[in-house]
Amino acid sequence: MGISTNKAIPMKRVRRRVRKVRLSVPLFAGAVTAGALVALIFVWQKPIRSEVLGTNIVAAEYTLKLSGQISPAAAGTIMAMADGLFQNNGLRVRLVAGSGDGDALSAVAADENTISIVSAAGFLKARADGLPIVAFATSFAISPFEFFALPDTTLFGPSDLEGKRIGFSPEPDFFNILYQFASKNSLAQSRLRLVESGTPLQDLLDRKTDVLLGRRDVDGQELERRNIDYKVLSPDSYGIHAPGALYVANERAFAKRRNLEKYLAATAGGWNAVYADYGRTVPIIAKSIAPSLPAPLISRLLDAQRRFLRPFGVRFGELDTRRIRVLEEQLLRRRVIQNPVDLKRAINDDVVKEAYRKEAKALSRVEP
Repeated sequence: MGISTNKAIPMKRVRRRVRKVRLSVPLFAGAVTAGALVALIFVWQKPIRSEVLGTNIVAAEYTLKLSGQISPAAAGTIMAMADGLFQNNGLRVRLVAGSGDGDALSAVAADENTISIVSAAGFLKARADGLPIVAFATSFAISPFEFFALPDTTLFGPSDLEGKRIGFSPEPDFFNILYQFASKNSLAQSRLRLVESGTPLQDLLDRKTDVLLGRRDVDGQELERRNIDYKVLSPDSYGIHAPGALYVANERAFAKRRNLEKYLAATAGGWNAVYADYGRTVPIIAKSIAPSLPAPLISRLLDAQRRFLRPFGVRFGELDTRRIRVLEEQLLRRRVIQNPVDLKRAINDDVVKEAYRKEAKALSRVEP
């Protein structure tokens, strides 16, 4: 060994020291390597905090019960489901068709995890009858009611309704629009030949009536589907701004109000998607609605309902309690409802306010 010293050192001891030094290097390196591997394995196997939370959180399940068929009027919900917007907000939503306001509202009254979209008049009547339901947002900001007539019928303005047979469904909203329109436009009610019917659209097509007071998203859609030409007169163009359909939930649902805020934000995101790219969204919507409609018709229907979703100066989902109060007064006068509704308890506008405060970035982009 090339060790310089004046004192003789036994070879065994030197060899032991040399052997000991040589063995310590690989042992130390091995220990370091093993420790590093253990650390890497531990880090690799340990999920980050968001993953742990994600696997432990169970999505809150909700059902959206419509008052009619699944149509392009529900396109915002359809796209929110397709794009995973509800799932991203910790929700799982199921979309179900219904058979009228009564059917939808009964489902809400029986289940705190069911939401419905119903007419404002249907909501007020059910609330006056004692159902534990609360409105928290609007689906359409203004009512989609319109007067429809076949091409050979004169229908250019309000006065053209006088003397004509006007067909309509026996529902509170229809009466409200008719009487408001007549009063606002100084029409003689005695000259309006009102025809209440369970099949008002067919009556129009069979010439049993001259004009139909119907809904753009129902009767207008059916006329378009049958490729029937028609004329239209819009009440909102003549000063009638009745409240549109409302989102309604069970009173108990507001114990988890944050879920409703997330629901509204996801739906708004769905409407953003609908109008961003028809090439992508219309085929998705077409597969989800019933009855089925051709893609060009879906595009036309979506264009037609833009003004009902968010008129100028109104935020998506925003409730106009003044209009709902006016409607309640009219229903009381006509004895459609017997007792006043406590609107402070029947309407919760905090969901919309908080949704806009917490989800301002997403909701500010809603421009249908």
